[in-house]
Amino acid sequence: MLCTRAGLLAALLIGGTAVAEIDWTEREKRLLGSLSLSALETPPANPSNRFADDEAAAAFGRQLFFDERFSGDGDISCATCHQPERYFTDGRARSLGAGEAMRNSPTLIGTAYNRWFYWDGRRDSLWAQALIPFEAADEMGSSRVAVLRVVASDEDYRTEYERVFGAPLDIDLESLPAHAGPFGSEEARDAWASLSLEEQQYVNRIYSNLGKAIAAFERTLLPEMTRLDRHADGVLGRAPATETLSEDEVAGARLFFDSEKTQCLQCHNGPLLTNGEFHNIGSGNFSGDYLDFGRDIGLRAVLMDEFNCLGPYSDAEKYQCRELLFLNRDTHLPLRGAFKVPSLRGLRHTAPYFHDGRFETLNEVLGFYNNPPPVALVGPHELQPMALTDAELAQLEAFLLTLSGAQPHYHVAP
Repeated sequence: MLCTRAGLLAALLIGGTAVAEIDWTEREKRLLGSLSLSALETPPANPSNRFADDEAAAAFGRQLFFDERFSGDGDISCATCHQPERYFTDGRARSLGAGEAMRNSPTLIGTAYNRWFYWDGRRDSLWAQALIPFEAADEMGSSRVAVLRVVASDEDYRTEYERVFGAPLDIDLESLPAHAGPFGSEEARDAWASLSLEEQQYVNRIYSNLGKAIAAFERTLLPEMTRLDRHADGVLGRAPATETLSEDEVAGARLFFDSEKTQCLQCHNGPLLTNGEFHNIGSGNFSGDYLDFGRDIGLRAVLMDEFNCLGPYSDAEKYQCRELLFLNRDTHLPLRGAFKVPSLRGLRHTAPYFHDGRFETLNEVLGFYNNPPPVALVGPHELQPMALTDAELAQLEAFLLTLSGAQPHYHVAP
């Protein structure tokens, strides 16, 4: 039965499904199109990792990602904190590995598009980021030499490593200490210092290659189409109109687009709904048990990292490291307490929210933005009160949930 245009909402019959027609303005249509996954290009190349898009490297990296033997106690893997069934998060306010971490685990979906990694941007590539958890005391609690020992002593891993990287895994396990690395326990650090510079560099080369393999796998974790994407594509004629939005979802979208009421688009724009940069919204932790100064510390850390784009284990030419070469080091920027803007995709599956998981629900998050903390209490920040009503906040939340699928569908365990 066809609906007439005399009603408040017209309907189209597409494949037997009635789809409500919404009177979007031309500006709103353009914005919908800019947020749709159809506008997302293929992941940018990563010149510091020549194996970034190598299928064999990705398959090897997938095995490494789920292997618990790389942890100090043998029961923690990358997937402990990045679980496929939870949109590659862990559902905890602060992740729990060998100990409780300071921060919430962000999703890995869409990280192939990131320019900076970790909430404070302390690493400039996905492969450099992948190396930290192995040696972090609160994460996997191991050492880089112990990680290499697992690979070298596993015949399948050794064969796979040599096939992917085209070099023999020439390690004399008898000559290496059980644990050694520049981080971790005092014993591990002393053992690392006892190695010659040549030995350290050889270990680092293999270690960096393992990170590059894991990164190749993680680059395959791309966002899936959601109700908003299908609706936007139908509105713009990119695909059949098979998805509509409720009145509340439409009202929420219009609030999201209204720069005078919400300013959402300033930071959450493009198909991934993030500008990938760092902003201070008054969420820094400057006292108590979980001190966290955000980008202020991350900026210094990325410049010191031996595995950054300009380092000896990068595959990039110097001119290709644009993010580091043109890094804004202006001391007047409000970096103290600034954190990376997360993607809004998958919000239904990524609670709790913020870098420290302080909010369990989107309603709490939106309440924070609606009434940001006083500057006198948390220091200078960028937020201005939105003065939205409870009904408007509910509408905005309804729109945000259109950016999530019903359930994650990432069945990637080997």
